[in-house]
Formats: sequence, structure tokens, C-alpha cells
Amino acid sequence: MKIIRKIAWILLTINGLTFGQPISSFQIKEGLTRSINNNDFIIIVIAGLVGAGIASKYDDSFQKDTESKGLMPMGLAQVGEYWGPAGSLILWGSFIGNSKKEERLQYAVGSFIANGIITYGIKFATGRTRPDESNRRSFPSGHTSNSFLTATIANEIYGNKVGIPAYTLACITGLSRLHDNKHYASDVIFGAALGTAIGKGFGSIFREINTPKVSINYLKKGFRINIGWTI
Repeated sequence: MKIIRKIAWILLTINGLTFGQPISSFQIKEGLTRSINNNDFIIIVIAGLVGAGIASKYDDSFQKDTESKGLMPMGLAQVGEYWGPAGSLILWGSFIGNSKKEERLQYAVGSFIANGIITYGIKFATGRTRPDESNRRSFPSGHTSNSFLTATIANEIYGNKVGIPAYTLACITGLSRLHDNKHYASDVIFGAALGTAIGKGFGSIFREINTPKVSINYLKKGFRINIGWTI
């Protein structure tokens, strides 16, 4: 739990110092509630569980092959290893100077805190030993869930032009965790699904806030159209 608290405090500190926008526990709870009730979230998580379940049957054999032959060049593996935290910082930095920076940062920080809590909660609950036996926090892959969350947020805010490269880097991150013997394939598959699902779930609130509300009032001599945003 100390790791979870550290993650939360780091994200909240960056948010407060950079933008002065507090993130409340209510906002995080609301985001989690909306995520759980979001169809995309449910479908992605179920797909991740099914995929991880199938992959778990081949985890040991695949890991032995990866350990002996390698999965990618060392330089590319290092890119994947460092992209997790670096990608998050680049994403937050892109909000500076934007007129909607508060909404974007609240979306991002709330998502990352929720992802950290859920990811590490599952890690400690399952207690799966890593392939290299360094500890019992193998399932799911935190690097992968964080990278796919970053990619999902980038895609929600900036569209495919940023989202596709971000998802590509997230895939490299996941593969690098296999290459480095830190995770099994099932850890990576569910980590990718979890990060994507949380990004989609919290993204539903972000989209709602930034979608114009249009209403039409019919009058005796014509009608009136009202357009508004939630701010």
C-alpha cells in the first residue's frame, strides 16, 4: 500500500504545483463508478481476462523461449522500459498552455491514480511470482497498464494522430517486460486491457464535459436553440 500512496502523492503534487487544480476522492470514485458501468470498460476487461486466461496456459513455455532467444533488440527494450513514466510526463506536459488544461489534467491524474490503485491492489491480492523471482507482484504488468492508459488518454484527447503512435509505444513497453523476464504474457495482456479500460471509463466523463449540450425550446412565434458546455 505504500507504493500506491507514493504514486497518488506524486501525481497529486505534480497536478497541484503545475496547474493548481485539486483532484478530490469524490472525482476518483465517480470516475471508477462510471468506468465500471461503461460498456467499453466491461468489454475490454472481459476480453483481457479471457486473453490472459488463454495465454496463462503457455506462459512457462513462451517465457523459456523468450529468455533463451530474446524478443527484441536491447535498445528497443530500453525504450519500452522507460516509456511508461516518460510517456505520462510528456502527456501532462502537452496540457500546459491549453485552454482546457484543467479538464484534461483532471482526466489524466484521476485515471492514473485509479489505475495505480487497481493495478497494485490486484498485484498484492494475487501475489504471483515474477519470472525472474524478484518479488510476488507479477500480475498484472504495471508498466503495461500505465503505458496503455497513457495511450488511451492521448487518443481520447488528441485523436488517432497521437493515439496510434502512443499505442505502438505501449505495445513495445509490454513486449519489453517479457523480454526483460519481468512478466509473463498473461500479465502483459491483462495489464494492457486494464489500462485501456480505465482510460475509456474516465474518458466518458471527459467527453461529457467537453460535448456541447443542445436544447430546443419551442415558442409561440418560433423557437430558441440553446447550446452550452459544462465547465
